[in-house]
Amino acid sequence: MSFPNPPAIPEEPDKLMRRMRLPYMRKAAPDVLATARAQRWDPAEVLRLLIAEEVTGRDAATRRLRRHSANFPTGKTLGS
Repeated sequence: MSFPNPPAIPEEPDKLMRRMRLPYMRKAAPDVLATARAQRWDPAEVLRLLIAEEVTGRDAATRRLRRHSANFPTGKTLGS
């Protein structure tokens, strides 16, 4: 079973999110906006979800960057 792709976000919000460097929000926006439209969400809920997605993405990117810059030996775990 395949689901249709959500419609792209409008051009102006896309440009603004690019300008403000919000890549995780841009990635999540089509799905969130399509769901919000279908379920008639409150605009505050849409903003909360998009901002939470950006924060989660940035936190994950920060962890990846810090792990990489720590130069831990590969293949090692804390258990070994």
